[in-house]
Amino acid sequence: MKKENKELAKKKKAAQRKRAKAAKTIKTICWIAIPCLVVAAIVGLIVYGELRTKADYSAGLTEEGYIEGVTATEYVQLGDYNALSVKKNELISEQMVQEEIDEYLASKATLNESSTKVTASGDKVSIDFVGKVDGETFDNGTSTGYVVTIGEGTMIDDFEEQLIGHRVGDNFTVEVTFPENYEQNQKLSGKDAEFEVTLKGIYEAPELTDAYVEENLSEYASTAEEYRTYVEAQLYEENLLTFVQEQVVSSSKISELPQKYAKKLRHIYRVGYEMEYNYYNKLYYSYVGYYMWDNVYDYYGMTKDEFQEKLEAAVQDSAEFYLVMQAVFEQENMSISEEEVNAYILSSGYTESELEEAVEEFGMGYWRQNTMADKALRYLAEKVTVL
Repeated sequence: MKKENKELAKKKKAAQRKRAKAAKTIKTICWIAIPCLVVAAIVGLIVYGELRTKADYSAGLTEEGYIEGVTATEYVQLGDYNALSVKKNELISEQMVQEEIDEYLASKATLNESSTKVTASGDKVSIDFVGKVDGETFDNGTSTGYVVTIGEGTMIDDFEEQLIGHRVGDNFTVEVTFPENYEQNQKLSGKDAEFEVTLKGIYEAPELTDAYVEENLSEYASTAEEYRTYVEAQLYEENLLTFVQEQVVSSSKISELPQKYAKKLRHIYRVGYEMEYNYYNKLYYSYVGYYMWDNVYDYYGMTKDEFQEKLEAAVQDSAEFYLVMQAVFEQENMSISEEEVNAYILSSGYTESELEEAVEEFGMGYWRQNTMADKALRYLAEKVTVL
């Protein structure tokens, strides 16, 4: 029996991975001012009509993208960003590239019902099962084509461990004990159960070959080696931007944060976290007929105080970043054009025909601020000496 609906868990894990990846680079719509909201990104959910924003993402900003009423250089004493240096092997390595490629290929794994391999921890498999307690079946204890990744911990007790060491077509019994307080069905709490399981297939990732690249990745490369080079360049850029951001922000002295701006960021974050929680709770309900989490704190596995600490930390990081980037912009007398703003919007997942929609959803202030920050960060990256 499952702890949590597998499809939901899979989507939630995907969202978590994307949140982590978004933290590496500014070139994503979710960046700092908007928590990465559900599954792919807020853009995809808007495009497909699954979610509408409920916050003014340009609140506290001028139409030009500056923080309202703030001259950033009056709040920030910038560090010396002209003498930054970093070793190249700290930014990129063969291992980093291979891990990125492996993660991509794993996401493209397909079910092989003729696989000859023996299951191991980490394998994604498809199973049929019939569960019984005291010889009787029970609600939600039977499934066909159920997908589980061994070792993720989405099934009760050591159910997943007992899937190890089998081949496609094997029929076997899994014996487990339900938790003492099994919230999904209190009648099963503490009960021993047996599941008759059939291993239907194992998901197997494709190999990165020239043929695969030509068929699936021709937008980026024409051969496997070219794709590897493309991934290396992307990772290098992401890691360089992350390095610059961390160094420039940490070396700058900020006298105080503009409180009106911080207050508006706090509201934006709160709305974003609650939107994600509500989305997944409704998604879970659509699968199993009940809600998984009681509130947003429960969803994130935190107490109210812990959640508030997370929120405040996010607000501070975001406010400091944008304040410092605005200070760089002011100090260097930089400017941005309408073409640069549109290019940034397009890089965030919109199409030419959706530019007006993007501005309507987030406001021109939001897009101009992020374009400014992106340009400032890339300007600083050009000054780094890579050893």
